[in-house]
Amino acid sequence: MKGDELEKSFRFDDDDLAFLAEVARRIEPLAAQPRLTPEEAGSIRRAVAALQKLPEPAPETSVHIEVAHRMGGEEFSESYSYTVKLDQRRIEIRSSGIQHDPAVGSNSFSLESLTWYADGQRAHSGNRDTWLERLAYALGRDHTVNVSEQSGGECMEKGDGRQTCQ
Repeated sequence: MKGDELEKSFRFDDDDLAFLAEVARRIEPLAAQPRLTPEEAGSIRRAVAALQKLPEPAPETSVHIEVAHRMGGEEFSESYSYTVKLDQRRIEIRSSGIQHDPAVGSNSFSLESLTWYADGQRAHSGNRDTWLERLAYALGRDHTVNVSEQSGGECMEKGDGRQTCQ
């Protein structure tokens, strides 16, 4: 299968499209955050547009957006991340976390993972509504947004943990 043929083989039902449209609606305001560079804001807008146009493919889109928040203190802390990743091969919506207790160390875990592949396959674990609720919770708290976009070049890690792509 060539590129265009592969991209057109994503398969979504009405529930998938409604969920992905809601994801787009919830991440769209992230583009207005003052901490983002104009390039990062543009990447979010491109991801939102790609999600809103589904099931039409967006062949030039390769964006990774992560919303993260932390709770707790030195005794015990938890960090959670909510990821939206789009490229020609997949659309992935996932959440994960890390718990850290100095006495016992860290424990990472996966929560929801919803993936649609360009070959028509899908792999879903967890509940869509729960993912949306977790994202809403994070957005209502102190959170960080990390954005990277790849457009045929290489992505490089910045000193602050974020990526820049050429």
